[in-house]
Amino acid sequence: MKVSPSIFREYDVRGIAGEKFSEKALLEYEKWYGKFPGITITPDIAVVLGKAYGTQIRKRGGKKIIIGHEERQYGDELKRLFIEGVRTTGCDVTDAGVALTPIVYFATAFYNFDGGVNVTGSHNVYFFNGFKMMAKDVYPIYGEEIQEMKKIVEEESYHKDLKGKLENKSVLEDYSKYLLDHNNLEKKLKIVLDCGNGSAGLFAPDILRKLGCEVVEMYSEVDATFPNHLPDPEDIYMMRELSLRVVKEKADLGVALDADGDRFGCVDENGEFIYADRMLLLIAKDVLSRNPGKKILYDVKCTRYLEKLVPEYGGIPLMHVTGHAPIKATFRKDVNVIFGGEISGHFYWAEDYFRFDDGLYSAAKVLSLIARHGDTLSTIMKQIPVTSMTPEIKLPCTDDKKAGIVEQIKNKFIKDYTVITLDGARISFSETSWALIRPSNTSPYLSFRVEADTDEEVIRIKNLMQDEFDKYPEIGDKLDRNNVTSHTGKLGWV
Repeated sequence: MKVSPSIFREYDVRGIAGEKFSEKALLEYEKWYGKFPGITITPDIAVVLGKAYGTQIRKRGGKKIIIGHEERQYGDELKRLFIEGVRTTGCDVTDAGVALTPIVYFATAFYNFDGGVNVTGSHNVYFFNGFKMMAKDVYPIYGEEIQEMKKIVEEESYHKDLKGKLENKSVLEDYSKYLLDHNNLEKKLKIVLDCGNGSAGLFAPDILRKLGCEVVEMYSEVDATFPNHLPDPEDIYMMRELSLRVVKEKADLGVALDADGDRFGCVDENGEFIYADRMLLLIAKDVLSRNPGKKILYDVKCTRYLEKLVPEYGGIPLMHVTGHAPIKATFRKDVNVIFGGEISGHFYWAEDYFRFDDGLYSAAKVLSLIARHGDTLSTIMKQIPVTSMTPEIKLPCTDDKKAGIVEQIKNKFIKDYTVITLDGARISFSETSWALIRPSNTSPYLSFRVEADTDEEVIRIKNLMQDEFDKYPEIGDKLDRNNVTSHTGKLGWV
């Protein structure tokens, strides 16, 4: 069967899903992404993707699968069709209903399923939907295995068996109990919670109230068109309204979750955004106090202070490629990795958990830490050094060009500077300054970030890199050469 190769991404299968779009929707798509390529995940394709996934699980010797879906346009229908395909391979399917991705992860591990799938578009705009897939023990289906799925679909080499069984099961009660049993607030905290109209709004407010929080809700009503802002806690500009509301409500902090609940971001009581890598350092210090000698994993976009401070906290720093799938794979291969995170807001927990990323669980852990300390979050964060750093800057670049451009930039700078090529090119301009340029594995853009001791040095490096970017007309949206954000998160909105 012919299927658009664009849907087979590095970490999942994802594309434009649905039957038809309004003229307004098409104009909106072209504003963000360029020419509309057409619908890439049709009902027929959803069925064959289910067949291919079921075939892979059968090859692994498995048969029991749990599948949920994010509350998004066509999500329920895509799940139904995917399940139809899976069952033709003889796999027995448990339908978890509407679920966050970490709830499906949890169910896969907790109930010992052979595989799990959540139908989700994550924080992407409503045109997109897809399938996050895993095998036993929440081992991610990604990379070569995604390409193997593509081959199975193209060759129609599906496993065939008697139709598998189908049952329904709610996971929420067991998930909530586990989260509440493993977290404790020693004092009540007032939080503002922004779910960005994503599916997290169906679960997070109730669970956090049961944890002991006073919860002021923002955008808990599910609306897959995301009318207020994309539910993306990585994007500091989308945290603006949360920051203002925290100050207005005199809350202890603000919590933001992405649409399918696997990422977490926060602002302190003053409305200041806490970058994920600074939060990673704070949590790492706490985790290592109970687990000395263990490894702390962080992605290549994170601050240099992780390499410096994790050993001081009693741990071993482990820089890693970006991406939830390869990181989860490493957590399963290396039992000494106790905690990890990415600048995007994914936090991975091995202490008392199942070695995957969970935004709501992360929020509960941070809330427990704050309550235990007894101080404000801004006071607690003073133990983490402040540096000058840009947020992640996303430079539009087509999928077919981005890897080649990064390779050329790497080859230029490697002549005069130390360059870490683990994931893209992380160029060290001095012991305290670096710039990263890497191709995104999920979307058509280049990821760019700079860190240094001073704003002036960040601006100098940004301008140096912009001079290089100017040589490539394929790179869109040039940098604001004089804009820099300190790593404290002060952006001038409070």
